[in-house]
Amino acid sequence: MEIESEITISKPAADVFAYIARAEELPQYVTDFASVRQESEGEPGVGTRYSYTMTRGAQGSFEWTEFEPTSRLAWHGPAVKAGPGSMEPAGRWEIRPQGEGTRVKIVMAPTPGGLFKLLAPFMAAGMRKGNAEALERLKQLLESS
Repeated sequence: MEIESEITISKPAADVFAYIARAEELPQYVTDFASVRQESEGEPGVGTRYSYTMTRGAQGSFEWTEFEPTSRLAWHGPAVKAGPGSMEPAGRWEIRPQGEGTRVKIVMAPTPGGLFKLLAPFMAAGMRKGNAEALERLKQLLESS
């Protein structure tokens, strides 16, 4: 399953990347996250680990698997069990200058397990909507700062 959403933000790519790279900010624009905490020390980079709690109570972790300043971030984490299924989080951010601003694409590429494999087509629609809303909140946050 792969779900893509894009938006243009009127901020330099370096600023957008720096904000997104601090995954502990995710709850500010992705409302499915109740909290995200950096578990490893130092500035964000490849291998930086995070733990999270979702608003529905599921808990898990992920780490940055790609970290190309101002252009690309990718993440992956172990599968999280939720009721009769599981979801292995993975995806990437693609960031590129566009005119006076920055084009931001999020690509969610989770691997569903159990019952979630059957529900994947329905889940994809919800994820697409959630991504569009998250990108709009991210745009508002960054453009107002």
